[in-house]
Amino acid sequence: MLHLYMNFKLISQTYEKRMKEIVNISWRIFISQYIGGRMEINKEAPFQHHLASIIKEVGQLYTITKNEFFFVDLETKCENIKGKNKYLDITCGFRDKISCAIEMKFKTKKQGAQDHGRIDVYQDIEAIELSLENGFDLGFFFMITDSTAYIKPSKKGVGVSFPIHQNKMINPGKYHHDSKGREHVHVNIKGEYLVNWYQLNKKYFLMLGVTKKLKAV
Repeated sequence: MLHLYMNFKLISQTYEKRMKEIVNISWRIFISQYIGGRMEINKEAPFQHHLASIIKEVGQLYTITKNEFFFVDLETKCENIKGKNKYLDITCGFRDKISCAIEMKFKTKKQGAQDHGRIDVYQDIEAIELSLENGFDLGFFFMITDSTAYIKPSKKGVGVSFPIHQNKMINPGKYHHDSKGREHVHVNIKGEYLVNWYQLNKKYFLMLGVTKKLKAV
């Protein structure tokens, strides 16, 4: 017997909806393969390359007309990010329609330097916001860690100045801490971001979405 699916929906014609679906599905596939042991990732480079590969494959499946072209690039130069050139980890999108900037961090307990790691996260979020001002349409930040130091609230130091613990709301504002090696780092965040880590197999995963609707600070 033929069953008709009354709630069946075609892929969205809207490029923004499609782009968000592509990134969300790709992230889900990546985590599933990572936890399942399909690939070994112990530093940021393979994290970047494997996620980009998945985004490319999923993006191709989301092209629905002959004239659409989905692209993925690594280390894309974005000019004039705080007066310097910034190389974004992953950029992707539908050419001439919508573009997406992605930054990512892979931090382990063995690496240590959680103070620098927290500051780097804020710098990446700031860079994504600035890339949106420079022409990109959407942005995402991803992080993987096995260090609970990032997940738990801090009582002093950099963890208070640059908090990324569970359920923390990162608010618009200017952030700075005289941490050795990062003394001159000043970060200006314009959006609001709820930090929502999820745990699988003693690993912690974070995804933050960034849009152009940002507050001025």
